[in-house]
Amino acid sequence: MASSKNKDSISTPNQLKRRAFHRTVSVGDSLYVWAGEQDGLPGVHDSEEMRRITSNIQHFTPSTGQWITRATTGTPPLAVNSYRCTAINDQLYYFGGYCGHDFCYHNSITQLDTVSLQWRELEPTDATRPVMRRGGGGMISFEHDGVHHLLMIGGAGSKPAVQLPHHKYIEVYNGAWRTNEHSMYNLSSRKWSNPSIIGQCIPPASSFIIEKINNTRAVLFGGVETDDDAKNTATNNINILEISISTVFWQCIKKPEAIDQWPVGRCYHAGAIIITGSDCPMLVISGGRNKKNEDALDDCWIFNITQHSWIKLDVSHSVSKRFVHSLSVFIMSPHCVWIITVGGYADTKWTLVTNPNIVMLTELVTNSKGEWTVGDTLDTNGMNNEEYKKKYQQQLQTVRRIWLEEYQKPRKGDTADIEQTIQALMKSLEEKEREAQVYHQQLEQKEREEAEKEQEIRRYCHQLQEKDREHQVVLQEKDLLIQQKDEEHQKVIEEKDRELQEKEETLQQKDMQHQVLLQENQEELRQKDRELQENQATLRQKDIFIGATKVDNPLILTELMSTSLNQEIRRNRLTNEQILSIAQDVALGLNYLHLFKPQPIIHRDVSSPNVLLKPCTGAACYEAKVADYGTAKLVQVDSTGTVMPGNAAMLHQKLLFLINTVQQWMCTVTLFSLWK
Repeated sequence: MASSKNKDSISTPNQLKRRAFHRTVSVGDSLYVWAGEQDGLPGVHDSEEMRRITSNIQHFTPSTGQWITRATTGTPPLAVNSYRCTAINDQLYYFGGYCGHDFCYHNSITQLDTVSLQWRELEPTDATRPVMRRGGGGMISFEHDGVHHLLMIGGAGSKPAVQLPHHKYIEVYNGAWRTNEHSMYNLSSRKWSNPSIIGQCIPPASSFIIEKINNTRAVLFGGVETDDDAKNTATNNINILEISISTVFWQCIKKPEAIDQWPVGRCYHAGAIIITGSDCPMLVISGGRNKKNEDALDDCWIFNITQHSWIKLDVSHSVSKRFVHSLSVFIMSPHCVWIITVGGYADTKWTLVTNPNIVMLTELVTNSKGEWTVGDTLDTNGMNNEEYKKKYQQQLQTVRRIWLEEYQKPRKGDTADIEQTIQALMKSLEEKEREAQVYHQQLEQKEREEAEKEQEIRRYCHQLQEKDREHQVVLQEKDLLIQQKDEEHQKVIEEKDRELQEKEETLQQKDMQHQVLLQENQEELRQKDRELQENQATLRQKDIFIGATKVDNPLILTELMSTSLNQEIRRNRLTNEQILSIAQDVALGLNYLHLFKPQPIIHRDVSSPNVLLKPCTGAACYEAKVADYGTAKLVQVDSTGTVMPGNAAMLHQKLLFLINTVQQWMCTVTLFSLWK
């Protein structure tokens, strides 16, 4: 935010700092310049230092020849260079521009009151608005039916959110776009519109100059134009615009082939309009650049808008050799104008013009033929000495003499005209007095009505205060009741907490007891597990029997043996180690049966099909187990008879329980006698 101090309290004389990409605007006999690319200005979107610098504006008056730095209030625009500015009465209007980082362009409109030096944002930057965010275009103002409008044309900037019909948008480099968009803004309704375009409108263009000739006409010169193939050209065409509330008519004037007296194409140049009261407005231009890598142009031209002719002016190099600078004109008399050149870059290295040439004053005067010629030229130092003040006083005397000669000569019939004028003014004054009396009566009536309304408002406010007090009492009672309930709830909660704490302590004690019992049980289980492991260690063999079930269909689950001794004898020749290992396993199995308690089991026959083999590691390659199987008849569990091969006495003890499940079967079953 800008400083809120009184502007006059910190107004200080100061030399203008060097800068470029700025605009100078005349308001009456004053010249204003704000921001621009300058030393110390941060290249960021926004910062305190940036706001500190841009909260000041520089003010110049020809009578003193000095620049005064004045503080402003309110919020200045973020776009500090390549913006466009125009004046309407005491108000300055700023549109668009570039804030200094990346490709961040704006489409805001901000107003500065040159009397109060107060900023006011009319339109903030909006990336979605159908107005391209841009800088380096043109802006002029015009009036229609008492309403002021702003017209913005062309420029380069950010990618458009909306590409309007009948306008062109071309991407030129690194995400930057160029356009010929026409945007119109109504300062009264604060609404945007787009006028219709008639005639030879420019293609997408930027870095040109546009100056207002009168309320409905403007002149545009130069700039960088981009064609449909994205080719950029610095043009030297003159364009005359006829402006209305709904249309813009374009007339393009190109250099005739037969005429040599015509400036070359250029961009980044500066221009100003000269209107001295005659019917022949003039456009003056200076400097600029023709091509990207070429040095600044060093020339100054004046264009007769009525005759469509150019004249080259012989100005100093310190005045004309620069680009992205500004020109302003002060009309000192019908035959003398002062051109104020401000800032800019001096060369292709983008070196800012320095003192004493930052501000240059060039005098243009008309000769005996009515042609404009160059008079004196003063730099910044020259504008602060006695010679400048003397020249200014001479111009004032010249203007006074011209006015005396042209407008104060006695004319015939002047007395009668004056009397008629006085009578007309007296009648008008009487009518105004009557209107004032009626207005005064109406004002008194409105004041009475306002007083009655104010009294009614006071009564209503008193009623509101009474109701508010009543509500306060009710609220206090409710608060007290809530507080009491909260205390009761707090007591209940504390009691519950104590009960829960006691239960938790009881549970902890029980948990500790359970932990002790669990540890004792675990110790017993570990002891039994150790005993079981010791018992298992004494076993010399494994049963091939795994398990059995009598649920639904009775089943026996045994270890899967991949082959038998009979098959291996038929298939391969066994080694001595294999034969010895198999014989040892068979002997151990028979020994197990013979030692079976309480009654030994005597194997009836042992043959190679009864010896089952399972591959294993080691030299023996096989682990042997003895099995006997045959057909058995149904018998009682307690019977020990041997009525069939594979009888019950030879059954493994774990299988005897299955016999109960088949007592009612009327069929023969195949049983296995399994052992090692």
